Amino acid sequence: MRSRYSAFCLGEVDYLLDTLHPSKRQPGEREALLESIKETRWLGLKVLDHKQEGDRAEVEFVAFYEDAPFSQLHERSRFTCEAGRWYYHDGLFLPALKLGRNEPCFCGSGKKLKHCHA
Repeated sequence: MRSRYSAFCLGEVDYLLDTLHPSKRQPGEREALLESIKETRWLGLKVLDHKQEGDRAEVEFVAFYEDAPFSQLHERSRFTCEAGRWYYHDGLFLPALKLGRNEPCFCGSGKKLKHCHA
């Protein structure tokens, strides 16, 4: 999950396509990823939970991005391992998390949320 988040931040479309399960790849996927990357400034990632059973795994995370002042993508992602490689399969979107103003900011600044991105 962290590697795919980093790939989104760095614009590594080839890595995102390579780690997307082949059965999930759609025509126009590259163009859609390029557009998403061009329009999104990612601010931070927080992994909330993860489970692995054999060749299947689930990761619950929240990723924050800039959107007057910020928004979040809260998802439970499913991954499968085939021939030693992990692939993103799909995800279930979850409700946004309620953030406390006194929590550390998700961007890693070390400041409280209320003094940074709130």
